[in-house]
Amino acid sequence: MEFGIFLPSARNGFIISEASPQYSPSYPLMRDIVQAGEESGFSFALALSCLRGLGGTTGFWDDALEAMTEMAALSRDTRFMRLIGSVNVLAVHPAMAARMAMTIDSASDGRFILNIVPGGWHPKELEVLKVWPGYDYNEYRWEYCGEYCQVIRELWQTGTSSFKGKYFQFDDLRLGPRPERHINIVCAGTSQKAVEFTTRYADYQFRLAFGGKEALAEAMKKYSAQLETAGRTIKAYAALGIVLADTDEEAQAKLREYETHPDFGAINYMVAQASTDTAVGGTSHNIVNVEAGDMVRMSTDFLAGSPQTIARLLDEWSEIEGVAGYMLIFADYVKDIKRMKRDVFPLMKNYTPPVEMLEPA
Repeated sequence: MEFGIFLPSARNGFIISEASPQYSPSYPLMRDIVQAGEESGFSFALALSCLRGLGGTTGFWDDALEAMTEMAALSRDTRFMRLIGSVNVLAVHPAMAARMAMTIDSASDGRFILNIVPGGWHPKELEVLKVWPGYDYNEYRWEYCGEYCQVIRELWQTGTSSFKGKYFQFDDLRLGPRPERHINIVCAGTSQKAVEFTTRYADYQFRLAFGGKEALAEAMKKYSAQLETAGRTIKAYAALGIVLADTDEEAQAKLREYETHPDFGAINYMVAQASTDTAVGGTSHNIVNVEAGDMVRMSTDFLAGSPQTIARLLDEWSEIEGVAGYMLIFADYVKDIKRMKRDVFPLMKNYTPPVEMLEPA
C-alpha cells in the first residue's frame, strides 16, 4: 500500500478550525515536509491549486503557494517522491500547462504528474481574474477539461497542435522540447461526468474518503465497474486525515477540539460558493450537504488515535479493494510524518516502503 502527502500549500492546510495549528505556507516548510516524507517512506505529494482564500477568523487559505512553481522547486530538493502539481484549467492556458509540466518533468527526471482542476465550486476566485465563463460552465466543465487535455497530449506527443474543438481552436501551437517520457495526469473529481473524464484522459484518480470504510468500498466498486467498461487501468487514491497522539483518548480529544471550534466565517463562505454549483456527486455537493464538524475536516474522514490504533486502522482501510494508496493530511505535518515512520509504519502489515528507500543512495 502506497502513502502520499496532501501538502498544506495554502494557509492552515485542510482543517478549518480556530483550534487547529495556525500557519502560512512557505517553501522551506514544504521542503521540510517532503524531505521528511521521503525519509519516512512516503511515495508522492500533491500541491493544490488555490487562487483565492476563504477568509474567516483564521484567514483560511488566504495565503497560498503556486502549485507548479512549488513542484518545480521541490523537484530539486527531493530524490524519488512523485510530485503532483495542479492547474486550474480556466486560469492556465493549456499550452502553458503543457510547457510547465514538460519543464518540471525534465527537472525531476520524470517524477512529475499533472493534476487537472476544472474549478466550479469556488467561482469567486475565477471571477476576480475575469476568467469565469458563467454558472452554466458547471454543466460542461468536464467536456471543457477533455478538450484541454487533448491539446496538452497532442503537444506532449507530437510537439504541435492545431486542435479544433468546441471550446478550443488553435493553429500551429508548438512545444519543444517534447517530454522524454509519458507524463501522467490526475483527476480528483468524483461526479459521474468527472469519472467519465477520468476513464478517457487520466492515469490516476484521487478522491476524498468520506463516510467511512463502507462508503469508500462502495464507491470503489462502482468505479471499478466503470473502468472495466472503459477498458483502461487507472489507479485510485483516497485522502485521509490523521491525528496522532500517545493515547487514543488524547488524539480523539484533539480532533474534537478542532471540530467544536469551526471557523464559521470561512465555512459559510465556502458553502455559499459551492451552493452555486448544482452538479450532484461532486465536490460542491459534498461541501453543501455536511455538518459544520465535517466541514472542519473539509468533508474528509480523519483517523484519530495512538500509533497502535492508527496502524490498525490504516491496515483495515488498506484492504479496501481498488484503492492503490492513501494521501494523508496531518495537523502537525513534519512532526506527525516522522512519527509515522517511527511508530506507525513498523506496526503495519499492509505497508511496504518505496523501493527507492531499499536501494543504496
